[in-house]
Amino acid sequence: MLMFSPAPSLTSRIINRYKMREDIKTFNLPGMGCNASLISIDVEQNLFKSYKDANALFYCGKEKSMMFTNCLFRSGGFSLMFTNNRSLKHQALLRLKHLVRTHTGSKDESGYHGFRFTKYLVKAATQGFTINLQVLVPKVLPLREILTYLLAYLLHNLSTKSQKLEVAGGDGVKLNLKTGIEHFCIHPGGRAIIDGNGKSLGLSDYDVWQTSAAGFWYALGYLEAKKRLKKGNRILMSGLGEGFKCNNIVWEVLKDLDDANVWKDCMDSYPPNTLINPFMEKYSWLNDEILNFVRFDFSQLAA
Repeated sequence: MLMFSPAPSLTSRIINRYKMREDIKTFNLPGMGCNASLISIDVEQNLFKSYKDANALFYCGKEKSMMFTNCLFRSGGFSLMFTNNRSLKHQALLRLKHLVRTHTGSKDESGYHGFRFTKYLVKAATQGFTINLQVLVPKVLPLREILTYLLAYLLHNLSTKSQKLEVAGGDGVKLNLKTGIEHFCIHPGGRAIIDGNGKSLGLSDYDVWQTSAAGFWYALGYLEAKKRLKKGNRILMSGLGEGFKCNNIVWEVLKDLDDANVWKDCMDSYPPNTLINPFMEKYSWLNDEILNFVRFDFSQLAA
């Protein structure tokens, strides 16, 4: 479903095939790449505003032949249930705290036809990520960190006359995201992207280790299997995708997630010690671009 985007849409074809009623509500998400999972959460959140005590179920079926590609990309082999029914609160594992969506399709760097990977991808991703975090960061960081940042910004601006402010990874004024977020599920677009995000956000290898080809929920399952998720912890899911879109979601853990996991017999062997990628030298230009992936301008916070 990452790149499958027929016209008419898949949902329209299903309605036509089964002659469904005119009042059926459909939401078509194919073609949205790695962002589809996070966008679906936003769709559910808006539906829950209209329907009380409702449930939403993500389920990908049991037919093995149709799940093969899902297993290859380590996504789709799971089911998830979301609800706004308060009576089920004691059974919930996570609570949605914040959801911020950004779409930069109006910019030329984001408006290519088809699915392309060019050097402009890094610029489009940086712009989308920066705009998104300018909205999200004040919501998740404690007031103490914000005030410390504002004071440092004023002193830095007076001494250097510079408007370029950064979140870790540079010489400018810095914000410590780990004062408001304990765990990070970064866009699963490849090892270089994960490492680039980690460096720019000032995160350690412990913070960002996850399977690069895994989906968000697979990465979340890894954190749970490692028994890292404790009551009150906050998890940032950060996704980038076609459009260009950037979506960030913050979850709160409602109970200690330390039960026995299906990976209990092998989790001690992770993360493994892997060899250096032989393609890194050949494609070093891309790696250099991504390792300087995000340079945030948070001057608006001080305005």
